[in-house]
Amino acid sequence: MTEREKQIINLIKENPLITQEEIAATLNCARTSIAVHISNLMKKGIILGKKYIINEDPYILTIGGTNVDIQGKSYSTFVRYDSNPGSVTISFGGVGKNIAENINKLGINSKFVTALGDDIYGKNIKEYLNNQNLDISDSLFLKNQQTSMYVSILNDDKEMEMAVSSTDICKNITPEFLETIRKKITNAKLLVLDTNLEEEALRYIAFLRRKPNLILDTVSTKKSLKVKEFIGRFHTIKPNKLEAEILSGITIYSNDDLERAGEYFLHKGVKKVLISLGAKGVFYMTQDKQGIIKIPRINTVSSTGAGDAFVAGLAYGEYNDYDIEEASKFGLGAAILTSLNEKTVSDHISVKNVENIIKEMEI
Repeated sequence: MTEREKQIINLIKENPLITQEEIAATLNCARTSIAVHISNLMKKGIILGKKYIINEDPYILTIGGTNVDIQGKSYSTFVRYDSNPGSVTISFGGVGKNIAENINKLGINSKFVTALGDDIYGKNIKEYLNNQNLDISDSLFLKNQQTSMYVSILNDDKEMEMAVSSTDICKNITPEFLETIRKKITNAKLLVLDTNLEEEALRYIAFLRRKPNLILDTVSTKKSLKVKEFIGRFHTIKPNKLEAEILSGITIYSNDDLERAGEYFLHKGVKKVLISLGAKGVFYMTQDKQGIIKIPRINTVSSTGAGDAFVAGLAYGEYNDYDIEEASKFGLGAAILTSLNEKTVSDHISVKNVENIIKEMEI
């Protein structure tokens, strides 16, 4: 919040029935100026409604997928169409869940809406998220449905060789369901979405007349196509290079191509564009600023979950009014921390640890 906004909030706390004229007189400024500040506070979700109900605890809402992660890792060079010696682990993941959990670890009030089945995995995930103090009270818990599953294979370089994702249960997150939690959506300070949601659900949120800024994780080339026709309705997008090519129709070979793709999205209405370049870093662009942030070579343990941590770091930056370069660096710091261990959500994620790794690696 700005200093003026803090002054207005303090006056409203002292007298919830105070008028705009009284606020203006107290702060010795024009009523029209106060009206603008109050409008901005409502957009940020800090003031709820015209009766000046103050939201004392702003939150980031994430809506997306949760699944059981089954990960196989080859001990040696991966050979297709053959049985590869290696290790297999089972954990709880999902793009939306990982993002929401990381946001929670960064000290922000994090709420999460997803869909879980009543099978053993769904029950275990629900218990796990409750133990993480992640608010999932508005999620769907569905009888006789299978919780989403994600099976991935890592090669000997710790990079994903292939994966299969079963997220059909997310089809239950319909526009009709979202309408029932509309206030929870519109009152969020920031909203993070992933394309495991159906196109109709994504479209419903994108076209809400009043909504917080939307951050979109495009997830995969195929799933990103769901939003191609209305990509400009999202405030911030984070595709990788292949997803950016699919969405923009621009083949990316060079930095000039990255700039052309960024300009395409900005022209469509996107405010902040971030294109993940994998181990090479990230390209960022707004109307006023652009660049590439490179990262040093690291000994990756697992790249799974790094992209989700990046989006969580990006959301942290947006929540705290970082500019796009600062937010990108914070996101990369969170991604690096995640890639240094086997868990899709690192136990070491914290604001202090992210800031330390940014400094140590001179990102």
